[in-house]
Amino acid sequence: MTSNTSSHRQDEYLSRIALALTQRPALQGTPPDDEDLAALLDNMLNEERRSEVISHLAHDPDLYQRWQQLLANHDLWIAHKTDSNVTSIASAGTRRRPWWQPAGGISAAAAALFAGWLVLKPGTDMLSLDQAYQQFSPELALYLDEQPNMRALPVPMDDDITEILAGVYAGQQSLDMHTSFAGIGKAQLDMANEVYRNQFADQATPRHEWGRWLLISDAVCTSEPDNLDQISRPADIDGFAALPDAITCDDIAAQITALQQRLAP
Repeated sequence: MTSNTSSHRQDEYLSRIALALTQRPALQGTPPDDEDLAALLDNMLNEERRSEVISHLAHDPDLYQRWQQLLANHDLWIAHKTDSNVTSIASAGTRRRPWWQPAGGISAAAAALFAGWLVLKPGTDMLSLDQAYQQFSPELALYLDEQPNMRALPVPMDDDITEILAGVYAGQQSLDMHTSFAGIGKAQLDMANEVYRNQFADQATPRHEWGRWLLISDAVCTSEPDNLDQISRPADIDGFAALPDAITCDDIAAQITALQQRLAP
Protein backbone atom coordinates (compact mmCIF):
# COMPACT_ATOMS: atom_id res chain seq x y z
CA MET A 1 0.00 0.00 0.00
CA THR A 2 1.37 3.41 -0.91
CA SER A 3 1.22 6.59 1.06
CA ASN A 4 -1.56 9.03 0.18
CA THR A 5 0.55 12.03 1.27
CA SER A 6 1.91 13.44 -2.00
CA SER A 7 4.70 15.97 -1.86
CA HIS A 8 2.58 18.99 -2.75
CA ARG A 9 0.03 18.16 -0.04
CA GLN A 10 2.44 17.47 2.83
CA ASP A 11 2.23 20.99 4.23
CA GLU A 12 -1.55 21.03 4.35
CA TYR A 13 -1.79 17.52 5.75
CA LEU A 14 0.63 18.07 8.64
CA SER A 15 -0.94 21.43 9.41
CA ARG A 16 -4.39 19.91 9.69
CA ILE A 17 -3.17 17.18 12.03
CA ALA A 18 -1.43 19.76 14.20
CA LEU A 19 -4.48 21.98 14.44
CA ALA A 20 -6.77 19.03 15.11
CA LEU A 21 -4.69 17.95 18.10
CA THR A 22 -4.56 21.41 19.66
CA GLN A 23 -8.38 21.52 19.57
CA ARG A 24 -8.53 18.43 21.85
CA PRO A 25 -11.48 16.68 20.17
CA ALA A 26 -13.74 14.36 22.19
CA LEU A 27 -12.60 10.75 22.44
CA GLN A 28 -13.77 8.53 19.61
CA GLY A 29 -13.32 4.88 18.72
CA THR A 30 -10.79 2.35 20.03
CA PRO A 31 -7.28 3.31 21.14
CA PRO A 32 -4.73 3.17 18.29
CA ASP A 33 -1.73 0.86 18.12
CA ASP A 34 1.67 1.59 16.59
CA GLU A 35 0.46 0.61 13.14
CA ASP A 36 -2.30 3.20 13.44
CA LEU A 37 0.23 5.86 14.39
CA ALA A 38 2.44 5.05 11.41
CA ALA A 39 -0.59 4.95 9.11
CA LEU A 40 -1.68 8.35 10.41
CA LEU A 41 1.58 9.89 9.27
CA ASP A 42 1.35 8.09 5.93
CA ASN A 43 -2.23 9.36 5.48
CA MET A 44 -3.38 5.78 5.05
CA LEU A 45 -6.33 6.01 7.45
CA ASN A 46 -9.86 6.78 6.39
CA GLU A 47 -11.39 9.98 7.72
CA GLU A 48 -13.23 8.28 10.56
CA ARG A 49 -10.23 6.34 11.87
CA ARG A 50 -7.95 9.35 11.49
CA SER A 51 -10.28 11.39 13.71
CA GLU A 52 -10.37 8.58 16.25
CA VAL A 53 -6.57 8.29 16.42
CA ILE A 54 -6.12 12.06 16.81
CA SER A 55 -8.73 12.15 19.58
CA HIS A 56 -6.82 9.53 21.58
CA LEU A 57 -3.50 11.32 21.05
CA ALA A 58 -5.07 14.49 22.41
CA HIS A 59 -6.30 12.85 25.62
CA ASP A 60 -3.97 9.96 26.45
CA PRO A 61 -0.57 11.10 27.79
CA ASP A 62 0.88 7.57 27.63
CA LEU A 63 -0.14 7.12 24.01
CA TYR A 64 1.17 10.57 23.21
CA GLN A 65 4.47 9.64 24.83
CA ARG A 66 4.72 6.58 22.56
CA TRP A 67 4.00 8.78 19.57
CA GLN A 68 6.61 11.31 20.64
CA GLN A 69 9.16 8.56 21.21
CA LEU A 70 8.64 7.29 17.68
CA LEU A 71 9.44 10.73 16.38
CA ALA A 72 12.39 11.21 18.71
CA ASN A 73 13.87 7.95 17.43
CA HIS A 74 13.75 9.25 13.87
CA ASP A 75 11.29 6.49 13.08
CA LEU A 76 8.83 8.27 10.83
CA TRP A 77 10.42 9.40 7.57
CA ILE A 78 11.94 7.19 4.88
CA ALA A 79 15.72 7.49 4.89
CA HIS A 80 16.50 5.81 1.59
CA LYS A 81 14.41 7.70 -0.93
CA THR A 82 16.25 5.95 -3.74
CA ASP A 83 14.83 2.58 -2.63
CA SER A 84 11.83 2.06 -4.90
CA ASN A 85 10.56 -0.70 -2.61
CA VAL A 86 10.02 1.76 0.24
CA THR A 87 6.68 3.39 -0.41
CA SER A 88 5.42 4.46 3.01
CA ILE A 89 6.35 4.91 6.64
CA ALA A 90 4.69 1.61 7.50
CA SER A 91 6.77 -0.28 4.90
CA ALA A 92 10.09 1.42 5.55
CA GLY A 93 11.21 -0.97 8.31
CA THR A 94 14.17 0.46 10.18
CA ARG A 95 15.24 2.73 7.33
CA ARG A 96 13.48 5.95 8.16
CA ARG A 97 14.03 9.64 7.68
CA PRO A 98 14.31 11.85 10.78
CA TRP A 99 10.80 13.11 11.36
CA TRP A 100 11.79 16.74 11.27
CA GLN A 101 13.79 16.54 8.04
CA PRO A 102 12.04 18.15 5.04
CA ALA A 103 11.24 15.50 2.43
CA GLY A 104 9.35 15.47 -0.82
CA GLY A 105 8.84 19.21 -0.84
CA ILE A 106 7.64 19.69 2.75
CA SER A 107 8.49 23.23 3.87
CA ALA A 108 10.32 24.40 6.96
CA ALA A 109 7.15 26.21 8.03
CA ALA A 110 5.15 22.99 8.05
CA ALA A 111 7.93 21.20 9.91
CA ALA A 112 7.96 23.98 12.51
CA LEU A 113 4.21 23.77 12.92
CA PHE A 114 4.37 20.01 13.32
CA ALA A 115 7.19 20.35 15.87
CA GLY A 116 5.18 22.93 17.76
CA TRP A 117 2.24 20.54 18.01
CA LEU A 118 4.46 17.90 19.57
CA VAL A 119 5.80 20.22 22.26
CA LEU A 120 2.78 20.19 24.55
CA LYS A 121 1.98 16.83 26.05
CA PRO A 122 -1.82 16.65 26.19
CA GLY A 123 -3.40 17.23 29.58
CA THR A 124 -0.16 18.14 31.38
CA ASP A 125 2.25 21.08 31.50
CA MET A 126 1.80 24.55 30.08
CA LEU A 127 4.05 25.74 27.28
CA SER A 128 7.38 27.27 28.17
CA LEU A 129 8.29 30.42 26.27
CA ASP A 130 10.43 28.55 23.73
CA GLN A 131 7.68 25.99 23.28
CA ALA A 132 5.12 28.74 22.76
CA TYR A 133 7.22 30.15 19.93
CA GLN A 134 7.16 26.72 18.30
CA GLN A 135 3.49 26.05 18.96
CA PHE A 136 2.25 29.41 17.76
CA SER A 137 4.72 30.18 14.98
CA PRO A 138 1.95 30.40 12.34
CA GLU A 139 0.02 32.91 14.47
CA LEU A 140 3.20 34.93 15.03
CA ALA A 141 4.03 34.98 11.32
CA LEU A 142 0.53 36.26 10.48
CA TYR A 143 0.71 38.83 13.27
CA LEU A 144 4.07 40.19 12.11
CA ASP A 145 2.93 40.31 8.49
CA GLU A 146 0.13 42.64 9.54
CA GLN A 147 2.32 45.12 11.44
CA PRO A 148 2.57 48.53 9.72
CA ASN A 149 5.83 49.72 8.18
CA MET A 150 6.81 52.52 10.56
CA ARG A 151 9.73 54.81 9.75
CA ALA A 152 9.80 56.76 13.02
CA LEU A 153 13.23 57.62 14.38
CA PRO A 154 14.19 55.99 17.70
CA VAL A 155 13.87 57.92 20.95
CA PRO A 156 15.97 57.60 24.11
CA MET A 157 14.79 54.84 26.43
CA ASP A 158 15.51 53.59 29.92
CA ASP A 159 17.62 50.48 30.40
CA ASP A 160 14.67 48.32 31.41
CA ILE A 161 12.75 49.27 28.26
CA THR A 162 15.83 48.49 26.18
CA GLU A 163 15.87 44.96 27.59
CA ILE A 164 12.16 44.46 26.90
CA LEU A 165 12.35 45.71 23.32
CA ALA A 166 15.42 43.59 22.69
CA GLY A 167 13.28 40.63 23.72
CA VAL A 168 10.60 41.69 21.24
CA TYR A 169 13.27 41.91 18.55
CA ALA A 170 14.55 38.44 19.43
CA GLY A 171 11.02 37.07 19.22
CA GLN A 172 10.64 38.44 15.72
CA GLN A 173 13.99 36.99 14.73
CA SER A 174 12.78 33.52 15.66
CA LEU A 175 11.02 33.67 12.29
CA ASP A 176 13.73 35.74 10.59
CA MET A 177 11.30 38.64 10.46
CA HIS A 178 11.68 42.25 11.55
CA THR A 179 8.70 44.56 11.83
CA SER A 180 7.26 47.26 14.02
CA PHE A 181 5.49 46.24 17.21
CA ALA A 182 2.41 47.86 18.77
CA GLY A 183 3.21 51.25 17.31
CA ILE A 184 6.92 50.98 18.14
CA GLY A 185 9.03 51.34 15.01
CA LYS A 186 11.65 48.99 13.63
CA ALA A 187 14.42 51.52 14.27
CA GLN A 188 13.54 51.58 17.97
CA LEU A 189 13.76 47.78 18.13
CA ASP A 190 17.06 47.83 16.22
CA MET A 191 18.57 50.29 18.65
CA ALA A 192 17.33 48.32 21.65
CA ASN A 193 18.82 45.10 20.30
CA GLU A 194 22.20 46.72 19.56
CA VAL A 195 22.47 48.28 23.02
CA TYR A 196 21.33 45.08 24.70
CA ARG A 197 23.83 42.89 22.83
CA ASN A 198 26.68 45.22 23.69
CA GLN A 199 25.78 44.94 27.36
CA PHE A 200 24.52 41.38 27.78
CA ALA A 201 25.74 39.53 24.66
CA ASP A 202 23.65 36.33 24.42
CA GLN A 203 22.39 36.42 28.00
CA ALA A 204 18.59 36.41 28.39
CA THR A 205 17.60 38.71 31.25
CA PRO A 206 14.14 38.49 32.87
CA ARG A 207 13.06 41.68 31.11
CA HIS A 208 14.32 40.36 27.78
CA GLU A 209 12.24 37.20 28.24
CA TRP A 210 9.27 39.32 29.35
CA GLY A 211 9.52 41.16 26.02
CA ARG A 212 9.52 37.85 24.13
CA TRP A 213 6.50 36.74 26.17
CA LEU A 214 4.65 40.00 25.39
CA LEU A 215 5.16 39.58 21.65
CA ILE A 216 3.99 35.98 21.37
CA SER A 217 1.10 36.63 23.75
CA ASP A 218 -0.17 39.56 21.70
CA ALA A 219 0.15 37.48 18.54
CA VAL A 220 -1.94 34.71 20.09
CA CYS A 221 -4.51 37.22 21.35
CA THR A 222 -4.88 38.59 17.84
CA SER A 223 -5.87 35.30 16.22
CA GLU A 224 -6.36 32.58 18.87
CA PRO A 225 -7.21 34.33 22.17
CA ASP A 226 -8.58 31.15 23.75
CA ASN A 227 -5.08 29.66 23.57
CA LEU A 228 -3.43 32.36 25.68
CA ASP A 229 -3.77 30.25 28.81
CA GLN A 230 -1.44 27.65 27.32
CA ILE A 231 1.56 29.98 27.69
CA SER A 232 3.40 29.95 31.00
CA ARG A 233 3.16 33.11 33.08
CA PRO A 234 6.40 35.11 33.13
CA ALA A 235 8.05 36.55 36.20
CA ASP A 236 6.83 40.01 37.14
CA ILE A 237 9.20 42.89 36.41
CA ASP A 238 9.62 46.27 38.07
CA GLY A 239 7.90 49.19 36.38
CA PHE A 240 4.92 47.17 35.13
CA ALA A 241 1.79 45.99 36.91
CA ALA A 242 1.97 42.50 38.39
CA LEU A 243 0.23 39.93 36.26
CA PRO A 244 -2.76 37.96 37.61
CA ASP A 245 -2.60 34.19 37.86
CA ALA A 246 -5.09 33.85 35.02
CA ILE A 247 -3.87 36.22 32.33
CA THR A 248 -6.35 37.55 29.76
CA CYS A 249 -5.86 39.40 26.50
CA ASP A 250 -7.01 42.56 28.29
CA ASP A 251 -4.00 42.16 30.58
CA ILE A 252 -1.73 41.87 27.53
CA ALA A 253 -3.24 45.03 26.05
CA ALA A 254 -2.71 46.87 29.35
CA GLN A 255 0.96 45.87 29.47
CA ILE A 256 1.47 47.04 25.88
CA THR A 257 -0.15 50.37 26.70
CA ALA A 258 2.16 50.78 29.67
CA LEU A 259 5.15 50.02 27.43
CA GLN A 260 4.04 52.58 24.86
CA GLN A 261 3.63 55.21 27.58
CA ARG A 262 7.19 54.63 28.75
CA LEU A 263 8.38 55.52 25.25
CA ALA A 264 6.22 58.62 24.89
CA PRO A 265 8.25 61.86 24.53
